[in-house]
Amino acid sequence: MGRVIIKMEDLSIADLKAAYDFNALERKRLKKLLKKSKSTLDYNSNADYQELMVVEENLYSELEKRLNSIEMIW
Repeated sequence: MGRVIIKMEDLSIADLKAAYDFNALERKRLKKLLKKSKSTLDYNSNADYQELMVVEENLYSELEKRLNSIEMIW
C-alpha cells in the first residue's frame, strides 16, 4: 500500500487538532525512548524528533490561522 498524503488545507479544524494531538503523543513517546537509549545524549538533535517538532509547528500555525479567521458575532 502506498502512502496517502493529505494537504493541511484539506483538513477540518477537528482533523487538524486530532493530528496535532497525535503528533504530541508521538513526540512524547519518541522523547521517552531516546532518553532511555544510551546512544542519544540530546533528543533534540535526533532527526526524527526534529521532524515531529516541524510537523507540530506547521499544524499549530494552520490551526491558529483557521481559528483567527473565525468571525465572532455577538
